[in-house]
Amino acid sequence: MSGERPVPEMADTPGDRVRRIDARRNLEAIIAAAVPLLTERPRASMQQIAAAAGLHRATVHRHFPSRDDLLDELRVRALDETLARVEDVLGSASASAGETLERATAAMIAVGDSYRLYRFTTWRNPENDGNTQVLGGYLIGLLTDAQAAGEVRSDLAIRQLVAALGGLVWALLPQVGDGVLTVEQAARTVSTLLAAPKA
Repeated sequence: MSGERPVPEMADTPGDRVRRIDARRNLEAIIAAAVPLLTERPRASMQQIAAAAGLHRATVHRHFPSRDDLLDELRVRALDETLARVEDVLGSASASAGETLERATAAMIAVGDSYRLYRFTTWRNPENDGNTQVLGGYLIGLLTDAQAAGEVRSDLAIRQLVAALGGLVWALLPQVGDGVLTVEQAARTVSTLLAAPKA
């Protein structure tokens, strides 16, 4: 009716804020426990992840109803962090195109090594499609500049080079994880394999 007043929204109570803080803390504890556990034991159950996080299984399931939901979150976080690191490189680019590409590659490898998705899942999922396209756009730009500068091979199309770069990063991550290569050595390996042939 016209005489009714809208019900005012309830202000947050201190208890609401505490619950939100607790929920955020629990979420981060789950993520922090899941990555190393899944790296060592790729088939670890949600119960085992809950135990590693020091939480009850029901708490973990409130955040992630299924193991796939947890894996989706790890993929999203890994790609978000990759984008942020690559954007940092692009924002401070003052080197040659090839050097900037190598720094961006090192950033991708560093994030890949911290999440180690290759040990227990793939890196792509539908939730990541938008960010995957953004990252692909960055790599296309970097490779185009490096190719124009004669620092990257010109016998392959840019999209083939993007696929090759991504495949090389993924293939080298286990060697970084095992301590065979440093992040910088792995990035240099990618640069060497994509470099224009010497005259």
